[in-house]
Amino acid sequence: MGSLWTVAGVVPLLFWRLPQAVAGGLAGDLFVAGQGLGLILGGIVAGAVPAGRWRRLARIAWGLDGVFALLILPIMAMLRATPHFGPESPSWGPFMALHVVSTTIYLAEGVLGLMVVARAL
Repeated sequence: MGSLWTVAGVVPLLFWRLPQAVAGGLAGDLFVAGQGLGLILGGIVAGAVPAGRWRRLARIAWGLDGVFALLILPIMAMLRATPHFGPESPSWGPFMALHVVSTTIYLAEGVLGLMVVARAL
């Protein structure tokens, strides 16, 4: 049963990231809604994975997801909300730096998630 929860929980977490990376607007709203659901599913997955190294990896992925959802995403939203946001804007540099950090988190979560799913299968 733990394997099914792992596959059902980790795979959607990887794909809920795509709308935010591609576009804003409705896709961004869906991403934010998915982020909350992703944290819930991530907690279920982290608890469902059998004890040992794989459970630690699932918990690390869940922790990265929490850092992104609760810290990085709100800061990026505030920076993006500044007037005349663009390459000439003073908030552009910090926004792009956080974008690099969030992309690194996506990749780390993706790798950890795929490792957990591969182990479950």
